[in-house]
Amino acid sequence: MTLTQLRYLVAIADSGLNITVAAERVHATQPGLSKQLKQLEDELGFQLFVRKGRSLEAIAPTGQRVLAHARRILEEAANIRAYAANERGEAVGRLIIATTHTQARHVLPSAIAAIKRRFPQVSV
Repeated sequence: MTLTQLRYLVAIADSGLNITVAAERVHATQPGLSKQLKQLEDELGFQLFVRKGRSLEAIAPTGQRVLAHARRILEEAANIRAYAANERGEAVGRLIIATTHTQARHVLPSAIAAIKRRFPQVSV
């Protein structure tokens, strides 16, 4: 089992079970994605999706549980990458701020400008 296979599994689920769309999202070919999915199912010993012919109909109950774990694993892998970037002193990423309209209008402009000056690689 690889992170790539888990990423493909999540992409399929998030693409409405459309393998072609999932392949586009992860910058892979449809046959390559299908092959990785088959390898993952072979390793696990059960199907992750309910199939009708060559199409995916639904996520199997066992697939739902594996999908939940896959999402957590990929999130943790992203956390490790972010931690490593922080350790290397790289300040990149995305900052999302939620506030009231008044704060956004009067307080945030100077604060955001300061963040952009100090961390130009961070998208605010």
